[in-house]
Amino acid sequence: MSSNAGKADPTTRSFIRSHVMRGKNKKSRGTKQGIRLTSGRHRENRNRARPVDPQGFIDMYIPLPTSIGSDTSLVDLDIDPTVLLNLIRVSEISGNLMFPLMTVVGFQPEKDNWLDLLRDDPAGLHITAFAMEELVTKVIRRETRSVNVVAMQHFQKGVKILRERLLGDEAGIKISDSTMGVVLKLAGAAHFHGDYQSSKHHMDGLRRIADLRGGLDAFKGTRLRQEMLRCDLMITLLNGSPPTFFRQPSEPIPAYPEALLRSPDELTGSLDNIELVQNVDHDLVTAWRVMRKFCLLVNVGTQTKQFIRPETICDTMAAVTYRLLETHFAIGSIDNILKHGLLVFTYHIFLQWSDLKLPYPHFPTAYRVRIENFMSHHDASPQLMLWLLMIGAISIFDAVEDSWLRREIQQYVEKCGVRTWKDMRDVLKSFMWIGLLDDRAGQDITKSFGLD
Repeated sequence: MSSNAGKADPTTRSFIRSHVMRGKNKKSRGTKQGIRLTSGRHRENRNRARPVDPQGFIDMYIPLPTSIGSDTSLVDLDIDPTVLLNLIRVSEISGNLMFPLMTVVGFQPEKDNWLDLLRDDPAGLHITAFAMEELVTKVIRRETRSVNVVAMQHFQKGVKILRERLLGDEAGIKISDSTMGVVLKLAGAAHFHGDYQSSKHHMDGLRRIADLRGGLDAFKGTRLRQEMLRCDLMITLLNGSPPTFFRQPSEPIPAYPEALLRSPDELTGSLDNIELVQNVDHDLVTAWRVMRKFCLLVNVGTQTKQFIRPETICDTMAAVTYRLLETHFAIGSIDNILKHGLLVFTYHIFLQWSDLKLPYPHFPTAYRVRIENFMSHHDASPQLMLWLLMIGAISIFDAVEDSWLRREIQQYVEKCGVRTWKDMRDVLKSFMWIGLLDDRAGQDITKSFGLD
């Protein structure tokens, strides 16, 4: 829509202006201190979609102009129309990229209203422009050594506005949803750039603001809380560091969703691989059963059109993952490998952005070491080993180039008598597997071993 990186053409300006007028005419709003990011609402998407291909970002993305500001700016902010156009267009698929599971079960998070940001939160708009450029350049295009001067200018402007806000006299805005949203974007951008120290620093800042607001309970049921926890868990898992939240006795980990807890007459049966859970830690068995039932409900829901609620997805993520992080088991034990297999699986279905692999070697390296330790201590079930390897292959390992991974998968494919994708899928589903999310990737990996 714009062939000139320096200026937006008339069609582009008209497109943006129509969005501005649509926002003005939509409804009147009262005075606000800043954009609210705490909407907990989700809308149903009648046509369930597959997780978006990250290439879609690049296909619709217009490179940022060579300088900030433009004679066609629509408001008195140093935001070029091209930047706003990118935000409007990319927001159409950003939710699908960020949370693929929500997409495949028929729901989408409520989208940010960029017109609200434009009017109410210039710091958020600048930081969002910076974060979007970092995602496209450093993560999707993998141009890790390139430096985008204009993106950095947006970063500097956003941080400057944020700093002025924090040093100002208006107490309410300092701990508002708007301010927390900007800090959260900074944490996410630093994380995707591979800057652990900065991402952790920003999360600690969010922790302090949340405490001033009354703790995490004050954000219950909100989108802001969901995204704070997701960012915290991503940073924690990929770096092997302590989490920011749920570390104090006054802040208990959320309870498991009632719908996923077993009733007394369900203590045995098809929900478990019973031979695996005998003599396993009780709390770990509970986490395993909750996740297995979660996957079953998702899979059944895609067939019956009775989709699992977004609130259940987010509550399960927090309840399972934070509890697993608190457990500690002996190296090489069945408990230890089940714990870390569950952590890799929960990372993939709840946290991973559309199969993007980030520049953090700790998580895949530690998982491989734990698999090797387990194999050296046990004559493991071939089916369990194949599941552990395959969930790593679809999420954190390189299923094409990793010779160790391919050698081990080949070994257990033969031990399990897997000859076709159906055979492989049956093994995976006997543990936990979400077909609508991962069948395509699983089938591609299976075919790469010459299986039909």
